[in-house]
Amino acid sequence: MLVITNQEIQQHVGAAVVIDAVEKAFAAFGRGESKVFPVARGSGSDPCHITAIKSGFDASTGFMGVKAASYNPGNRARGLASHTSTTLLIDDVTAEVVAVVEAGYLNGLRTAAADAIAVKYLARPDAHRLGIIGLGAQAVFEIEAVAAVRPIDTVYAARRAGADTDRFAQAVRERTGLIVEFRDVEDLARQADIIVTATPATSPVLRDEWIRPGTHVSAMGSDNVGKMELPVELVARSLFYMDYPEQSAVIGEAQHLLAAGQATLADLRRRSLGDLICATVSGRSSADDITVFDSSGIAIQDIAAAHAAMTIVRSVRSA
Repeated sequence: MLVITNQEIQQHVGAAVVIDAVEKAFAAFGRGESKVFPVARGSGSDPCHITAIKSGFDASTGFMGVKAASYNPGNRARGLASHTSTTLLIDDVTAEVVAVVEAGYLNGLRTAAADAIAVKYLARPDAHRLGIIGLGAQAVFEIEAVAAVRPIDTVYAARRAGADTDRFAQAVRERTGLIVEFRDVEDLARQADIIVTATPATSPVLRDEWIRPGTHVSAMGSDNVGKMELPVELVARSLFYMDYPEQSAVIGEAQHLLAAGQATLADLRRRSLGDLICATVSGRSSADDITVFDSSGIAIQDIAAAHAAMTIVRSVRSA
């Protein structure tokens, strides 16, 4: 059994490889070949310490997988990462655990990969101004991933009181070569061709009237009951797609759309990213269409990304 470390993944696994692997996984999911099992979620003695287990079968790799992820905001004071995760890769034929993959860094890549795929299929081909709301580590992954599929030459980031903007700008520059311009949220929203939200918000971080025709919006932060980054009005009038509609209806942006009576689950079931890749639903048909993608994160992303990392690291070790 292989053990793949974060350090090895950082050294050898890039965004492009993970984007390709995750797109193949979503395509297989869209064809009905893969499976996603129910998420198990709970907390320990401290209700702020949350653990979630995502699992499934990815037909694109022939592997089952289980990812255990934990979040503890108190870890910052301990000098530890607030998010940690580990993925087990299980051979679908032999049922053997083939690899244990540290997935902290990989989780950033796999999450951003879904965003990049949505942008690839939904954003205007000439979209070049990216607006990012959220200044955490995930936002850097998002910028890198979007820049891999669109000719991004301008990055706007929303100002936030108390945020270390210099460190964020430096991280983006080192990773992508792009220069970040910090703006207020409304100005960012009115100027950007692509907007990515990567926050833990429980109320909208944008207003519907700020979004101009032709904009694509990726909401990456809603992954639990009560989380919300986008106004219902925006989602309702957009061409709306999700990584997994049944899950988005419970923990993603769709939970609020359904609660407001703006859609039914039956309306949403054929609006998945896999359907879009497989062309069983249409995407943007006009330069003026507003498109929205909601990512709540599913197991096939974790399995595909971990399998790609295992393949690369195993090759490096044997060289």
